[in-house]
Amino acid sequence: MESRRIEALVDGVFAIAMVLLVLQVPLPELPAAPTPEAVIDSLSAVLPAVGSFALSFLVLGTLWMGHHGQFRHIRRVDRTLLWLNLLLLLSVAFVPFATVFLARYPLQPAALVVYGATLLSCGLLLFVHWSHAVGHGCVGEEVTPEVAEAVRERLSMGMVAYLLATLVGAFAPKVGLLLFACAPFLYMLPSRIDAAMLEEAALEE
Repeated sequence: MESRRIEALVDGVFAIAMVLLVLQVPLPELPAAPTPEAVIDSLSAVLPAVGSFALSFLVLGTLWMGHHGQFRHIRRVDRTLLWLNLLLLLSVAFVPFATVFLARYPLQPAALVVYGATLLSCGLLLFVHWSHAVGHGCVGEEVTPEVAEAVRERLSMGMVAYLLATLVGAFAPKVGLLLFACAPFLYMLPSRIDAAMLEEAALEE
């Protein structure tokens, strides 16, 4: 199977999951003649849903960027890689449910554990996906051992952050929520992968 077909399927599932996130945000319920105070109260009531939407949108965005970055180097696809992609999409498709659960019960440890387990599943499958591609000759010659290890380190960083947020959230939900909110911003920091991509772009020119 051509890698383009996999990328098309992945892009579609990610797009649908990200749209479903915002569809789960309820509209504020206002009386017939709302006062400014009533509007503020109604908006405050949906803030957990808005916050969960924004967080999950950023998380899915970073996962999509990670998957896209991997397929810049994948030259062939075997059956195992197909199944790993399907399992990744299974986890991605579950994110909207975990997000709604977290939005409704943001201070319940069980909600944070379900949410964290879902994100960990996505991160772990993306890690295994890359490791399999590198270990079974599915990537191009430009992927040196240093580049392959840099990608693994980048993926591991997110998994550690989600694991820490999940464990902390099980006992201190407010702190766990804060850690979840900070996790996506880790991927905005520069890394060795960015330097490698710049070098590759310079060589192509």
